[in-house]
Amino acid sequence: MNEEKINEKALLLMRFYWKDEIYKIGKEMSLPYVDQFVNYWDMEHYQGALEIAKAITDEDLLKLTKEKPPKYKLDLGGFQGKYYTATEKGEVKLAGSWEEVRNNVQQALRKLGEKGYGVLQAIINKGGRAAYFDIIDETERVLGYEYFPSNLLPRFGPLKLLFKTGSNKYPDWTIPPEIIPVIREELTTYKESVKKPELIEEEISFKDIKDEISAQILRSDHAISNVADKIVQKRREINLIFNSKFKTKLFKENEMAILDIRKLCGNEEDFNNRIQVLTTLIDDMETEELKRFINNDTSGSINILEAFLEGHIPNYEKKITANLRNIATLRSKKYPIHRDDPKFIDALKYFGFQGFPPDWGELWEVVLSKYFESLEELKKCLSTYAS
Repeated sequence: MNEEKINEKALLLMRFYWKDEIYKIGKEMSLPYVDQFVNYWDMEHYQGALEIAKAITDEDLLKLTKEKPPKYKLDLGGFQGKYYTATEKGEVKLAGSWEEVRNNVQQALRKLGEKGYGVLQAIINKGGRAAYFDIIDETERVLGYEYFPSNLLPRFGPLKLLFKTGSNKYPDWTIPPEIIPVIREELTTYKESVKKPELIEEEISFKDIKDEISAQILRSDHAISNVADKIVQKRREINLIFNSKFKTKLFKENEMAILDIRKLCGNEEDFNNRIQVLTTLIDDMETEELKRFINNDTSGSINILEAFLEGHIPNYEKKITANLRNIATLRSKKYPIHRDDPKFIDALKYFGFQGFPPDWGELWEVVLSKYFESLEELKKCLSTYAS
């Protein structure tokens, strides 16, 4: 049997059986690779399936899948290989499905055109599986312009080319691995046969405006998610460095605040809620531990951090605390926390906003970025401290 067919048979077995089942089957067959492991979780899923695939004939495969049918319906629409086909119920045929897959790709490209090409190529570039915002980034690289495929992605499902996978909270999109080669072939053919049309100026319709607004919201959501991820990682890095040098963490954990700063900001009320959460995150420092390292009776988390830096790293970057103080001002010098105060306008100017009211969504993005900037500079100066 050729190597390509063996590899495909292994993929089929993986679609049918989780790692524990592959382990049991390999043990029953006394396969040396499987026998070396005491626990199934130490075995590589693919390698275990590959060893079984090498050891069984096609007739053995049919017998095995009938005697040990999948516990659940097969995901990714069954199996559509070059040599093997399986229904979602687990019925195996010793025949390929690539001709049907090829027709489905061509149909998708006829209907969805360049954008359909861009999305499929982007996911293949990411290894066949990608989260939504990764697809946006890669599609832009493929097409040369930004495109948000939220309405397009589900249209590949009925053609069994692309499936929503992962958890409900963190979904991604997956092309079945056995059909990637044939999709890649069709995408190459499409790219070579289609010339990019010249852009034609069109009358702006109400739908165009709605689409642009939706795109702006997605871009903002993307930007906020990215900086929130960086904030989480930088706080973790700072805690590790701080603990190694001063035997205490700097930041307390606050999962709810981290979740809340990921939310979009569409108006002034949203901003009031978001800035309240961010200042809570700033205040959540191990202030009692920090006080052990300073000589004065300072209060307030930012003041305590500043006194610590002045005493131990006097050449620290001053915008660390300047950013934090101005963020705090945006919270404390404005209704509903306190009465409106001109210092709020000064803080707006610090963040680059000259008029009132500002674009609240844009202000929130800038404020988050400035908080991350403080974390980044804080990590740099802590890294230079010799304990």
